[in-house]
Amino acid sequence: MPFALRPGKKRRASDAEYTPSSSVAKRIKMTRATRESTPDPQPDESDDVLPPSSAPASPVFWDENNLPIIDDTPIRAPSPFELDLPPLPASPSLETPPTSPARGPYTSPFKSSPEKVYGGRPRVTKPHRNGQGIRAQKQTQEWIDLKEAQESAVRVQANMLRVQEEKFAAEQRDQAKQNEIFDSLKRLTSDGTPMHKVFCEAMAPNFLEKWTERAPEAVDTFLSARVIEEIQHEGRAIQSFLTREPKTQVTHLLSSFDMKGLGSKLKELAPMLWDILAAASTTHNLATEAPETRRDRSLVFTTVCTMMSILRSQKANNFQAVIALFLLGSGASKREIEVFAHAGISLSYKSVMNYLDTLSQEGILQFRAVWRECTCSLVWDNLNIAFRVESQRLDNKNHFDNGTTATLIPIYNPFTNEPRTARGTLPLSMKPPRTSTMPTYSWTAADTLPSPSDAQKTEEGLIWQLKSIALEHIPEFAHLKSLLGPCPEVDQIQPHKTEQFPLPAMHEDESSLDGTITVINKLFAELQTTSEDIKKHGLVFANGDLLTDNLINTVEGSRRNSTDVLEGMQPLVRRLGIFHAKMAGCRLVVNEHWGKPNATIPGGLCWEHTQLLQRKPISAGWKSKKAAPWKPSHELLQISSAGHADFNEFDAVAGKVYNSLYTTAAYDAACDRGDAQRDAAFENSVLYNRDSLLYLLLVSSIKAGDIGRVVLVFRIWAVMMRSPKTMPKYADAFFETLNRIKSYDPVLQKFFLHNWLVNLTGLVFRFKEVDLLQEHQNFWAKIVYNAKGVNRSWSWLARITVCIFALRDAMKTVHATFEIPDYGTKHTVPDMQNEIQRVAEALEKNRIQELWPRRPWKDQVVRARDLFEEGANYLNTRGAFSRYTAPTTLYAIIPPGADAAQTNNTPNDKDDDENMQEDYEVTQEDLEMDDEEPYDMISSLLGTAEAMADKMI
Repeated sequence: MPFALRPGKKRRASDAEYTPSSSVAKRIKMTRATRESTPDPQPDESDDVLPPSSAPASPVFWDENNLPIIDDTPIRAPSPFELDLPPLPASPSLETPPTSPARGPYTSPFKSSPEKVYGGRPRVTKPHRNGQGIRAQKQTQEWIDLKEAQESAVRVQANMLRVQEEKFAAEQRDQAKQNEIFDSLKRLTSDGTPMHKVFCEAMAPNFLEKWTERAPEAVDTFLSARVIEEIQHEGRAIQSFLTREPKTQVTHLLSSFDMKGLGSKLKELAPMLWDILAAASTTHNLATEAPETRRDRSLVFTTVCTMMSILRSQKANNFQAVIALFLLGSGASKREIEVFAHAGISLSYKSVMNYLDTLSQEGILQFRAVWRECTCSLVWDNLNIAFRVESQRLDNKNHFDNGTTATLIPIYNPFTNEPRTARGTLPLSMKPPRTSTMPTYSWTAADTLPSPSDAQKTEEGLIWQLKSIALEHIPEFAHLKSLLGPCPEVDQIQPHKTEQFPLPAMHEDESSLDGTITVINKLFAELQTTSEDIKKHGLVFANGDLLTDNLINTVEGSRRNSTDVLEGMQPLVRRLGIFHAKMAGCRLVVNEHWGKPNATIPGGLCWEHTQLLQRKPISAGWKSKKAAPWKPSHELLQISSAGHADFNEFDAVAGKVYNSLYTTAAYDAACDRGDAQRDAAFENSVLYNRDSLLYLLLVSSIKAGDIGRVVLVFRIWAVMMRSPKTMPKYADAFFETLNRIKSYDPVLQKFFLHNWLVNLTGLVFRFKEVDLLQEHQNFWAKIVYNAKGVNRSWSWLARITVCIFALRDAMKTVHATFEIPDYGTKHTVPDMQNEIQRVAEALEKNRIQELWPRRPWKDQVVRARDLFEEGANYLNTRGAFSRYTAPTTLYAIIPPGADAAQTNNTPNDKDDDENMQEDYEVTQEDLEMDDEEPYDMISSLLGTAEAMADKMI
């Protein structure tokens, strides 16, 4: 029941059934309108008070569906020392006063009542007070505890700050004392008298010792910082030294690489680092060990310095680039190169391929520059490669490709002894014009045979060769070896160093006329030469084997009327390859003196080869369909000739032995004894001694560089090879070449002869043939550096052929700088003393070297021909060398006792085709006879060519 209102008190708006007066209602409406139109003031960030309440002046009660929104967010950012506060406690509520039995429940604005006491509007069940009221009610015990914890944190922070300030003040006092001491020492060392400096130098070790005792960490820190600073300075110096200029050529890098010079320079640039490495690597045992038994520390220290340098900069890789090319040229696989690259010793495989490509481009630019600078010669040869395909298809089958490799060689000047000759020294006018299809010459038989002076020079050379063989292989004469002087000179080439510049390989077959023309045009195109340029350059010596010489001769004859210089092949001067001629001469001797196959009786090389030396059978003899291999034939002649040199006294009887056993006169004397008194075995031995000694004289003359003796042997072979069923093509080549040389200008003659041999080292007795040089390049390109499988292509060969000798030079350079024996065990000729002794004993036992008319088995011996006599008879025929004979009357020389009718017979046209052994393909065994070539390492290179081509194809 509603309670009675106190007298004099106005009714509230919440009283039931109360209607305010118009003035009161009007005032309420105005107040509400003002509140809605005026926005609540917003607090600033610096305010520390709650925003003013938006509640009306009079109490207002809210229902459950329209509760007031109270902003509890803090008005400022919490302090770092404030703790995370738990949620606020629940707002306290006033207890409902006890009910009065008389007056009923006590109605209060703080306690809502669901009942309508006086019939007014419903009571608010959960009344809320304003913000200030809520904050005021939060002063509970928990709130007070949190405040105390916060104040405690502030006090702890203050204590920490106080401790830090005290510590900082103490450090300042210590630093002031240190500065005072340092200033005193500084005044003593900087602006004192010279005595002060002497004092510091004398007492510095004591000072450092005391400081180390008192403060070892400080001294160590100072020394470490000082050493690190100095090491960094030395590292920058090493990096700068090992970093080459951007335009430095790889060729120059390889040629200038010197390990000893590099070590000396690094020691000069980084003395502290060098001393540290020396101290770290030296022990008491090493200090007392003999130097020759220790490893060369400078090489190791140099390698360590270069490894650290590449860590500073990838461009500081001079050492790594050389080692990488050395590994590549030595046959290291891709995996091995990558291992060395990760260790810092080499470059990566990809970088090596880039360097190889750069090296190839540099080689092309280099030989073009040489061609524009000096007079040069060319040599080229055919290169045959078999392409094998694992999975054959219609458009991809096994095939055999023919290509060509070539080399550019600067011409040596024999008049000034300069390795290069100025461009234009040999003008095109020096070469006689070609007037016929085949070159023709005016000659006589007397001019073709050796002159008396030539015969005397040849005899002197043969006697010297006989003495040399005896001193070399007869132990009793070994003490006289130093007394034997050099062979009598005829036309000696002065030692000089020959340069060679390989040209890119071409997929062109030069074994035909069209192929030869294409090869020559491509060579001049590769040299970027026009007809006007070739006029300024002058003549070009074209070297090659017998086939190349004949093809160039045919092209010259067919284009002799051309007005264009290049089209008419006017600058080319043909020059027969001496290496192929030497092999032909060796086969000439072996085939003629081979005897019966598998012979068991003395009297021929077959008996010595198979019965005495027990060698592997070879195909030899004029009836053989296959040419005799050169290496075993050459060794057989060396061993057999040494075994035939048998005499008691050296100098006194050497001439007598030569005249009785090594001359044509001795053979003629044996033949003039009549059939009953003749001894075929002895006669064969005399002819063999003469022919083999002539061949060995050629070999030694080539090695010594005496081109005059070489020409003398060629003159004799030109006659001997014209014997029936021998080697007429080589005989024609010798005849044509020697007569062509005589027709040249004397200056051109000397340039022709003195550039017929090359010397890659510049040392004495190191000459070799020009065509042999090209055969070596073919072998390295075909066998060693050629790719395998799908990577095998002519584009790869065109790149690698330019770099072959550069890679080999890199191998030689690294081997020399590291003092490594050349390619492991150096190639040496095995001792032939046992074989020579066996041959000599057999010859003595069977009395081969003496005339024995009653020899029991002399009728079974196959007589050898006197090839010189047979060839001389050919010269007396009407058709002798008819293709090279000028249309003039020939006067034949008829030897005494010869048949005049025989001299008028023309030669059989089939002579040129009677022997098919003149085309011989050089093998690896033949090339291994050159001791300057590193063929001992071939086995380690054959399995790595495929990996080399991965990044360049």
